[in-house]
Amino acid sequence: MIIKQSPLKGINVGTVTMVSIAEIPGLYTTDLRVAPETSTHAAVIEALGMELPGKPGETQTATIPGGGEAHALCLAPDWWLIVGYQEAEQKLSPLRLNNDYHFSVTDVSGQRTTIELEGPNAREVLAHLWEQDLREKYFPVSSVSQGLTAKAPVIVWHMAPFRYRVMVRSSFALHLWKALADAAGEWILA
Repeated sequence: MIIKQSPLKGINVGTVTMVSIAEIPGLYTTDLRVAPETSTHAAVIEALGMELPGKPGETQTATIPGGGEAHALCLAPDWWLIVGYQEAEQKLSPLRLNNDYHFSVTDVSGQRTTIELEGPNAREVLAHLWEQDLREKYFPVSSVSQGLTAKAPVIVWHMAPFRYRVMVRSSFALHLWKALADAAGEWILA
């Protein structure tokens, strides 16, 4: 097993009373590609023991065996990012042995770095750099979207009120961190 090295080394700034920006190091993530509404899709759901959201932009949270939480983020009609479920690949291994099931599952934990913004000003900070409308009406809690932030390709996930996660390719992590810290300057320094 390869241990992922964090490009940001767990850095954080600010406080949740205004806005905090913190890296969430070592977040386990798995890419899952499967055709929806098929027998393979149904078998994958059963093997994982969690539902997969049906539409791009939606997320689903589930309690997994052992008591932890896992999240399924629908990025495209046939593409999910499974977050926090370390055993996902293992649970799907028996299906790989059956030639009737066609899907792809890949550990992508080392591919992205996760930066979390939290606090009453988190949306304003992210809005300085994000190309999409973050108002609750258009991007409610449990929404996910892909786009560009400070010219870096990212996945933005609205986890809870006043809490967003931005998943960025590790090679862009420091660049994005600096841009977010700069956008948060007025609240961090207040």
